[in-house]
Amino acid sequence: MIMTLVVAVSQAGGDVAEVGRLRQAADSLHSIGRTDSAAMVGEKAIALAERCGDPTQIVGANATQGVFLRSLGRIDEALRKYEAALAIITSGKFRKNPDQEAIEEIASLYINLAVLNLDMQNKDEAARNAVTAGDWVARSKDPELRGVIYGVAGSVLTGCGDIDKALKYQDLAYRNSLESGSDDAAFRAAAYTMLLSDRSGDKAGAESWRRKCLDLMPRITSMTSKMAYYQAECSICLKNGDNRGSIGWFDRILGLEGIENLPFVKFDCYNNMHLAYAELGDYPDAYRTLLKSNEMRDTLWAREKAESLRDMTIKYETKETQLALAQSEARRAGTLMWLFAALALILVGATVFVVYASRQKRHRLQREAEFARIRADIGRQLTRQYVEGLESERSRMARELHDGVCNDLLAIRMNIDAGKPSASTASMIDACRESVRRISHELMPPEFSYASLDEVVRYFVSKQAEAVTGTAEVIYGSSAAGRDWEDVPDATALEVYRIVQEATGNAMKHSGADRIAVNLTLTEDRLEATVADNGTRRADTPTARRGIGLDSMRRRANAIGGKVSVEPGQPTGTTVRLTVDL
Repeated sequence: MIMTLVVAVSQAGGDVAEVGRLRQAADSLHSIGRTDSAAMVGEKAIALAERCGDPTQIVGANATQGVFLRSLGRIDEALRKYEAALAIITSGKFRKNPDQEAIEEIASLYINLAVLNLDMQNKDEAARNAVTAGDWVARSKDPELRGVIYGVAGSVLTGCGDIDKALKYQDLAYRNSLESGSDDAAFRAAAYTMLLSDRSGDKAGAESWRRKCLDLMPRITSMTSKMAYYQAECSICLKNGDNRGSIGWFDRILGLEGIENLPFVKFDCYNNMHLAYAELGDYPDAYRTLLKSNEMRDTLWAREKAESLRDMTIKYETKETQLALAQSEARRAGTLMWLFAALALILVGATVFVVYASRQKRHRLQREAEFARIRADIGRQLTRQYVEGLESERSRMARELHDGVCNDLLAIRMNIDAGKPSASTASMIDACRESVRRISHELMPPEFSYASLDEVVRYFVSKQAEAVTGTAEVIYGSSAAGRDWEDVPDATALEVYRIVQEATGNAMKHSGADRIAVNLTLTEDRLEATVADNGTRRADTPTARRGIGLDSMRRRANAIGGKVSVEPGQPTGTTVRLTVDL
């Protein structure tokens, strides 16, 4: 009998040790980017932990498996693992006298929940879980674990906007990591402290932490640690308006081995890259990265996943409150039992009301967010239709010029070479001239219902800038106050666009300028467009074409109740100004 008991205890101890070995193997796989393999090993660790019946190991195995599944974008499965762990740690038996291992597993679970809540933009829950994790890990005797938990808590609080608390936790993370000799954890803490110092305006402090990071860099092999530093540098570049620098750091993140297994990180990179490209005027790359960002967002931010996370948070916060109340009642049993019973009923009623009100608010916010997303998607689709329409119009114009005008010119040349009568040649020249005039006047941009005047002109200017790269600079600016660009009537928008086209073309051909600035200004009652150059010849000199030049611009302006003026610069340059009363 005694021998059987010894064998059973020995077997249980062996199972616990094997669970620990499997979890270490899974963590190692995750650290080098092989998260899918880590999840497979993690499932084995959970099964073995449940077989040996050790609640601490069950909590730890489920919590770490939740991390792997979250990294793979499998949010529903991750939530089930976290829920299994929460069901254990919120029980009175588990919390009564937790040993060091139990304390560490509780801290790890709460920090993982903090990260997941931050990923899902539940910032209040994220900050609360991060502080709870910090409180639990402070009771741990392991400086390495303290360094890791404090570091992640600081990062979560940074994402929640609490910079002061974040600095406090990152300082604790750095000191504990140095104490434990963990280069990776110290490196991550230094990277985030660099970011926080810069964000708080302490440039000298940020540079000092950057030097510490660079000193540690040669000893860093972990993909996640390098990613933390690159993300910090990205954030600093974006804050300081260095869009080109931020794109370089994003490219480094996307080039890390194993980044394909971290969809939330890739989403964040593409989401910020498209904004940086747009600020630089690189609209093709901005559009390309925006499409990638949208594809990943639709996968990760499903409405049902966010709802499941919030429901789980409310459920277990309520359970912890009820647990604390039950413990208090046990200590104060006797004559005050009726009072605490009444308080329990009040608490349950208040909890039901809070849960109901929270759910109603969440549903309303979800509907608003869904409506905003649909509007954004429609806007992107219309912009894409506009660009496709513009390219279609260009192709049509090219065919007209090639098949019509070019053939007419060839026939004229053949007549001249053959010595045919001049009357025939003159007739063909007239026909060719009429074809060119028809093409120039019939050429229409895509319907303005697909895009606003601001978007159409911005695209036109960007194409002109590309055409003269290296010889001249063509820039665009716009501002709107009191009304939106979509409020400008289509007929007015088309004429304004044509006038800007003509003025810009005249400046590029006849002014000899090396800088041309196009600007649109919209107020409640007026629209103004200017095309200014720094050239030495005015756009209305006799060398400029008068056929569809300045006279055409004035006729177009009169048609929409506007006025065009040509203002010579001092001492050089010309500004063509169009004003339209709306």
